[in-house]
Amino acid sequence: MFIKVYGASRPVCLFFVLLILLSFVSPVRAIFAEDSAYREELVKRAEKMRLSEDRYWDILVHYKRAGSGKKSLITDPKFFFSPAGKKDPAAELEATLRGFFQEEKKDEEHPRCRFIARYTWLREKLNIDESRLPQASCTKFNEVMDAVKPRSAALVFPSAHLNSPSSMFGHTLIRINSSYQSELLSHAVSYAAVTDDVIGVLYAFKGLFGYYKGYYSILLYYEKVKEYNDMERRDIWEYPLNLSEEETRRMVLHIWELKDVYSDYYFFDENCSYELLFLI
Repeated sequence: MFIKVYGASRPVCLFFVLLILLSFVSPVRAIFAEDSAYREELVKRAEKMRLSEDRYWDILVHYKRAGSGKKSLITDPKFFFSPAGKKDPAAELEATLRGFFQEEKKDEEHPRCRFIARYTWLREKLNIDESRLPQASCTKFNEVMDAVKPRSAALVFPSAHLNSPSSMFGHTLIRINSSYQSELLSHAVSYAAVTDDVIGVLYAFKGLFGYYKGYYSILLYYEKVKEYNDMERRDIWEYPLNLSEEETRRMVLHIWELKDVYSDYYFFDENCSYELLFLI
């Protein structure tokens, strides 16, 4: 009799086990469906508001007019969410919004952290409910912001240095002033070509036709002062920018997005001065 009861109750036990499992699976499916619906709602809202045509979006992705359309001056493919993002602002904005719904991965920056300027702007425009997005810690970004402490900004121009071909026309920087008393403890933002050529003709040819990669970088200001003034004896001119603390902060957000991202460097047009205009 005992064996019969055990045998008969086995399907019943399996039934209850399945019920328990389904009690966990169903809420997960419901949450996933809810997140998916909210994601599509944001995409449609952005399309209706035509945010991809907004001037601010052009600045964030460095779009410029190219014929009848637009084209980003950034060359590095990792700067774009969409494969067509370099030439299609609408596709890039939609892919960006979808990227914000990715789950956070260990030892990898979440898209909301990696592209914090885009996220900040879209969150304000679309009134995004952060509680309906996956978690994103943004540890690295927060560490940088705590170190930089942006308050105001100044345009810095070290004069020409004829003994160095890469500096014979001078250079342009942006100094991010912080809460530190000394400006030397502030940080400087630079855009420069990565070069290793010593032959003058080859250097000039590559520079004129965009064969060098240009990168943005941020470093301590006193290091640049030491390089330009103490080592190379170059005059340094500083011009305070009429930017509020909030505007300076937004500029630093965009600088964060540009780290380790390259674009083609041209000596006479898309050079250090021109590229820094996107930050201002």
